[in-house]
Formats: sequence, C-alpha cells, structure tokens
Amino acid sequence: MTDGGHRAAGAVFSPFVSAWNCLGEWARRLQPGRISRNDELLEAKRKIDELEGLLAASADLRKENEELRRLTALPPPAEWRAVLAEVISRDPERWNDQLLVNCGSEEGLVTGAVVLVDGKVFGRVQKCFRHTAEIVTLLSPDCRFGVAMEGTDAVGVLQGAGDAPFEGGRSGFVVDYLPKELEVRPEQMVVTSGLGGWMPPGLPVGMILADAPDGGRVHLPDAARAMIHGIPSVSFGAFHFVSVLVPRHAL
Repeated sequence: MTDGGHRAAGAVFSPFVSAWNCLGEWARRLQPGRISRNDELLEAKRKIDELEGLLAASADLRKENEELRRLTALPPPAEWRAVLAEVISRDPERWNDQLLVNCGSEEGLVTGAVVLVDGKVFGRVQKCFRHTAEIVTLLSPDCRFGVAMEGTDAVGVLQGAGDAPFEGGRSGFVVDYLPKELEVRPEQMVVTSGLGGWMPPGLPVGMILADAPDGGRVHLPDAARAMIHGIPSVSFGAFHFVSVLVPRHAL
C-alpha cells in the first residue's frame, strides 16, 4: 500500500482504534478493588457516550465520502473546469439563500460562475475572495442569469423569488422577459441558456409549477412579455460540498 493509502486507511479506522483502546483501559479499571460500583457505572455511561459520538462521526464521514464520489463522477462540460468546494457556513436568517465555501480566487473561482449540487444548478458565485466565496442560490433575489425553456427557442432572465412563496407554500424563482405568446406546459423544464459565457447551456435548473394557474405563467400588464413561476430541481437539504464550473478562458 502507498503512503497515501496508509494515511487514508488510518484516517478511516482511527476512531475505532481509539474506541478499542478506551474500552481496554475501562476493562482494566473494572478489576476488583480498583474503583467503586458507583464509579464503575459512571465510567460505563461515559464510555457509552463516547462510543455513540464516534459512531455518529463515522456515519457523517460516510455520507461526506458518498457525496464527494457523486460530485467527482460528474465530468464538467468541454471548455469548463470543475472546482470542488466545501460549505463552511450558512446564515441562519438566509439559510436557503446564501452560503460561504472554502474556495476563492486562488483556487480558480470567479464571480458569476455557476454552482452545482448533484449536477443541477444550485446558484452562482456572487462575491469571490482570496480563499472563500459567497454563493447565492436559485431562491435568492440576488441570483440572476439567463435561462431557456426546454424544447423552445424562448430565453429569459431567472431571478430568485426570495421569501415570497408560491401557491402551496413552495419557494422558487421567476423567469421574466419571455415572449408574451409563449406556450408553456406544467412541469416544463427550465435550463441554462449559456448566454453571457459564464455558464454552459443546457444545465437543469428547475420546472414550471404544475398546479399554478395558466401553467405558472403571469402576463405582465401593459408589457409585451410574460413571466413564469418555477421551482428548482436541486434539493436544498443537507449537503457539504458543491461543484463550481469555471470557464477555462477565465483561468
């Protein structure tokens, strides 16, 4: 096994080795005459708590490894480079709107780059610092980029709807500046348009609300355009890593 393999194996099994050593020490202390019965019970409870903590940490580690394997198994489109970044903080007041990752300009990130989770658009880079970056999600009003209606030539501008939920209490986004005569259907897919050069075309973004009136379309008064309501394809549940697609010409 290589040195890297030894280190990786050691990182995985280290919690269990530590737990075994702790159990051995506890067993020695249980020998007659060493400690009282009450102390034995207290010590046993403490060791059980330690083992439960180690098992929980091991489960979290497995989940993170599975998440990383999924991300690295998705090759970036041609002319783009994928940068894996770890989520290091989320604002409780803007939990689904904004987060901070541990990569920045030194790792190749650029403002405007698209952010993916499991191959689906999650948001984009709003601010880029040296070793960190601020990400705004599809639900944030600060998130805007060009999208297309799958199966049509229609393009528009997506913007997060923020704290204004749609029918049924679901949060999502709006797509504005669409042709007023555009025919849409419930659950029609919204994808990236690729216009502007900061994200590849055809990435899955979301779909039109299935139960909204008129398929989620809103005709703006006194305007020659239409706006639709949509919900993201990506899950906003627990995750630890994101993939940022950076155009190679920006490196």
